[in-house]
Amino acid sequence: MTPQNLDEATKKVEFDRLMTAATVYRRRGDYAQATQAIRQALQLFPENLDAREFAADMIYAHGDVSKAAEHYKSLLEADPKRASVEAKYAKAVLEMAEGKRQQDLIKDMVENPNKYHAQGPRKPTIAAVLSIAPGFGHIYCGQYAVGMGIFGGWILAWLLFFATLNPSVGVQVTQKLTGPAALFMCIAGGLHIYAVTGAASLAERLRKGKGGKDPSEPE
Repeated sequence: MTPQNLDEATKKVEFDRLMTAATVYRRRGDYAQATQAIRQALQLFPENLDAREFAADMIYAHGDVSKAAEHYKSLLEADPKRASVEAKYAKAVLEMAEGKRQQDLIKDMVENPNKYHAQGPRKPTIAAVLSIAPGFGHIYCGQYAVGMGIFGGWILAWLLFFATLNPSVGVQVTQKLTGPAALFMCIAGGLHIYAVTGAASLAERLRKGKGGKDPSEPE
């Protein structure tokens, strides 16, 4: 039966059922089913703000921060006092700004390497912390090609991990895990560990200089 053929009372009951189902799916981590349920709910009541906010949350959960921000903005225009949406919109805008800042930083590092070489000895702790985003520690130490390669390989490994999960089994990642997915997860983890330890070690060598002597030590 289509939404147009339901009376208002029946539509409300079905809407509440779909909202509950979407919430349960989200708590289980099954965003695909949650998204499907919320779409069906919006077919019944397209202007319902709770359903629209839930749909925006699903868009955000799938990684489309820009599109989610547009939906949050639209919700705020409909209800400026909706505090939960205001906080989510602010978070999305900040995340987009931070992403752009990191992109600009990488671009500047690649285009102006001498600018960063001139900043003096590299600090191992900073190199390790920057390697939370694998490759950034190596970029900090001046190894731009290596850093970009590590970062690209890490992203690719995770993309292949999600692509090789079994979508027809369970709702938890551990239930969907396949042999190839486990392999790509190990590769991503290995690259991350290498990025942290390698960047810290590289920074330490640069700090001490080619002769292996710490410049802070007395002659």
